[in-house]
Amino acid sequence: MKTNLKIESLRRGPRSVLALLLAAAVPACAAAPAEEPMVEDRADESVDASEEALRSGDAAGWAFYNGSGLVPVRSFNSSGGATRVVSSGVGVYTATFDGLSGSGGNVQVNAAGGDGQRCKVASWGTAGAALQVNIRCHTAAGQAANSPFIVSYARFAGGTAVSSDGAYVWVDRPSTDVFTPSPTYQWGAPSTVNRTRTGRYIVTLAGQASDGGSMLVTAYGTGAEYCKTAEWQRVGTDTDVEVRCFGPGGAPADSRFSLRYIRDVRDAATESGGFVWAHDPTAASYTPSLTFQHHRITSECNDITEVLTAQRLSTGRYLIKYPEMGSGTAVPSGAALATAYGTGPEYCNVTGWSTPASDPDLLDVGVRCFNASGSLVDTQFTQTYFANLFHAC
Repeated sequence: MKTNLKIESLRRGPRSVLALLLAAAVPACAAAPAEEPMVEDRADESVDASEEALRSGDAAGWAFYNGSGLVPVRSFNSSGGATRVVSSGVGVYTATFDGLSGSGGNVQVNAAGGDGQRCKVASWGTAGAALQVNIRCHTAAGQAANSPFIVSYARFAGGTAVSSDGAYVWVDRPSTDVFTPSPTYQWGAPSTVNRTRTGRYIVTLAGQASDGGSMLVTAYGTGAEYCKTAEWQRVGTDTDVEVRCFGPGGAPADSRFSLRYIRDVRDAATESGGFVWAHDPTAASYTPSLTFQHHRITSECNDITEVLTAQRLSTGRYLIKYPEMGSGTAVPSGAALATAYGTGPEYCNVTGWSTPASDPDLLDVGVRCFNASGSLVDTQFTQTYFANLFHAC
């Protein structure tokens, strides 16, 4: 099967939600490689920049910074404008997306590579006709540090009307016990926030009565705090998301944060991509719960859907395997992000994503997870991939 990097704007309706049932662990077909994909040292050739916009009123973009520069083939701007990343100090970066100016939206940031740094969003906003995202990266101990990273921006039309594609919200008052976040930074559901104790929050997404989906969370601000998803569950007609935030060393800490609930991929122009909740951190190889995974490559005939699998290479080192998502290229485009899951202070990073030589249609996404001290540790996590793939029959 061959896939093309052809960009088209397609509409997708609601997708069915499977019953809440953890799938039994099964062996994967391929043996685990010795190493997970890692950050490339070079900047690759850019893809055609004539992308169409997403659905009417949507805007999205992502950028992959490999530690020395932007990797164009792994960056996307739905306006067709240029994208840049510059560093202005140790661990201080600005990503600029020309043509994406506008208020609101949602930003997610994830450190890349295997050294245990953490990255977060410091702020974002309009600068003329561009969108600028400020990013901070730190060591596990909280010191400013240079790091590769992935940054993703989404601004979707529809306001707080309930969307079958998911929801997002920026939580900007971390010390207030109960409040309603700014509607400018909400989409897909009217949201409220309940701070239950230091560093613990329940975000209620009203009307998002569904099982499944996936979560991304990133801390907001210039300090070294970091955040993760503790759990999410359907409560009546709503979905409650518990978020926990920590300071350096792993002690609970109040923090602002940005949250994405993804029920269907909408960021890429073709709406291809997927997500998974890797719920069994000590299994050598298994199929994660089908309720909490999603895979689609948009096609001009029938969309391609597959089942994702997970492998544990060693303590804290994992592969998420996306069949048919590799596009047949050595350096596949798209954007991969991960968020640790659970109540402890663990955190997870994407190390890279690539196609193995033995199967150029397969996409391997490497994930490493760490404890509060920066040592590798087994833990649950969620992982999401956006891809501008389109299958021509």
